[in-house]
Amino acid sequence: MLVNGTRVEDLAGTGLTTRQRYVVPLWVTVPLFITKYLARASRWLLRQAFTYWGLSLPAFVLLVIWSRLGGLWALTALTWWLALGLVWAYRWPASFDVAVSQPSRGVWRWWTKYKRRWHPAMDGTGLTRVTPDREVYVPAVTRVRSTPVVDTLHLRLLHGQTPADVAARAEGLRHVYAAHRCSVIEDAPGRVRVLFYAKDPLRHLVAPLEPAPLPVLDALPVALGEDGEVFCLWLNGRHVLLAGASGSGKGSALWSTVRALAPAVADGTVRLRGVDPKGGMELFPGRALFAEYADEDLDAMLALLERAVADMNDRKRRLKDAGVRVFTPSKEDPLEVIVIDELAFLTAYAPKDIKAKVAAAMQVLLSQGRAVGYSVLAALQDPRKEVLPFRDLFTYRIALRLAEDSHVDMVLGEGALERGAACHLIPASLPGIAYVRVEGALEPVRVRFSYLSDTDIVDMASQWPAPENTDWTPLPDTPASDPAAGRETGPDEAYPFRFWTTGEGDDA
Repeated sequence: MLVNGTRVEDLAGTGLTTRQRYVVPLWVTVPLFITKYLARASRWLLRQAFTYWGLSLPAFVLLVIWSRLGGLWALTALTWWLALGLVWAYRWPASFDVAVSQPSRGVWRWWTKYKRRWHPAMDGTGLTRVTPDREVYVPAVTRVRSTPVVDTLHLRLLHGQTPADVAARAEGLRHVYAAHRCSVIEDAPGRVRVLFYAKDPLRHLVAPLEPAPLPVLDALPVALGEDGEVFCLWLNGRHVLLAGASGSGKGSALWSTVRALAPAVADGTVRLRGVDPKGGMELFPGRALFAEYADEDLDAMLALLERAVADMNDRKRRLKDAGVRVFTPSKEDPLEVIVIDELAFLTAYAPKDIKAKVAAAMQVLLSQGRAVGYSVLAALQDPRKEVLPFRDLFTYRIALRLAEDSHVDMVLGEGALERGAACHLIPASLPGIAYVRVEGALEPVRVRFSYLSDTDIVDMASQWPAPENTDWTPLPDTPASDPAAGRETGPDEAYPFRFWTTGEGDDA
């Protein structure tokens, strides 16, 4: 057979011919189509039922009661179920919030805010994966938990993706969902949490946090976290460096930590030593809390640090002879905390011989102290290596408002600025806000330390004085006066060199 002068047999294999198609009858196609989509809907319903079992299980039980016993019994069961829920919420609000409120609010937030734009958000930030067959895959959201402040999306990553890939796109995701901030935390291999902060609870002053009667040295309440929860500092076995520009709230961070330790100071399981090169302008109001203290004489400050080194070496020998490998604070061997304000004065601005001796004592304390219960809590303004050459010996770093963006990575470690720790952009009207690099979190945690007025510090020192200070007489509890103006001033105005005044966005 010829087609336009060409035999049909010659066209075989040239792509110009096709095989014969078999047409499936409509009465076969329609049932297959319906069965396919019914199976897909059933899988989706089962997956949702297992995901939100807290809602699906009670609904299933009520349905069984209604079908077996009737509507009255189902209504009675529902009433009892609601009554038990109210008792649970009233009696154990924390567990009710975790088990019921956060999942329920998370379901609502997912369907109303995140689901519709999830695929475009993943595609726009480059987190999608397209196969050669043009199938598109995105990281799956396995669970959503939500509070009034933060929405937490639990993600299962695609093969080959890392938590760092998601963290690098956090800023893009923040803008997609108009969040105040977005951070990424690794949960497990292949699993991350993406936190979208809808509000900023740190724009208001944080009242002094009440310390625990028996402080847990691994969880000291010192600040309010960006998620609205209390942020706890791990001090036992760690050295803490506070870095911040003038007026950034370093004093607030110091006193918040001392307040969390105060009951243990009075009990004798924690012992404080204070060094204040500013002549006592920061630490002296709480002098009663410090077993040893120096604030004017450089030789006295150096002697305090060298005495701490000698005491540490004595304890090290005693614990070695006793066969103790893990230190536990006690009244016989308390946790020794050396609090130093303006450390840069001793390491960079003091006379050369003092600087050398201070550096030697500090390096011994920082390198050997954690094993025998000696911790250093130091604050300074300039974190550069020439100011603090042994900066890397501090195991826990907190950055408040900094003067330059280059200082961020100096304090918090390389990459902290890229991951959102914009310490140089913290407004001067919001002192006490800081970024903390927490182990296990890719993004630095944003917190605000509690504000303690001069009256709060004096009251704290009077309530929990160190056992060594038996002759301490508290200052009179009266407002400070301004002799120049001839009027009484509040705690914020009486010592402007030490505490900030109320700024824009703060609650007076």
